[in-house]
Amino acid sequence: MSPRLPGITRWIRDGDFCGSIALRWWPGGSALPDWFPYGHIGYAVPPWKRGRGYATQALALLLPHARAQGLAWVELTTDEANPASQHVIEQNGGRVSAREEGDVPHGGEAILRWRIDLI
Repeated sequence: MSPRLPGITRWIRDGDFCGSIALRWWPGGSALPDWFPYGHIGYAVPPWKRGRGYATQALALLLPHARAQGLAWVELTTDEANPASQHVIEQNGGRVSAREEGDVPHGGEAILRWRIDLI
């Protein structure tokens, strides 16, 4: 069994539930271990709350927490066919660093690996 990564999870709220966002890291550096391929940050907004900027704002608010952990950059992954999530990352300074063929958790669809520099 692989060791658990340290992390924090925050709820996204506007008075009602709007989703969640989580930061994971590996102590001692910005790189994540090879056995954890999904990136430092993951977020989810339910369909009835999408398109209102909640994920974009949540990501912006989480980046200082990543800096506080000493991370020089964070990595995120999106499905290649998810332009809304890609826009969230772009709005926060993210750039595509790689395209990879998807695996089972991504339904076999291609994924994009994104990077946001923090320093």
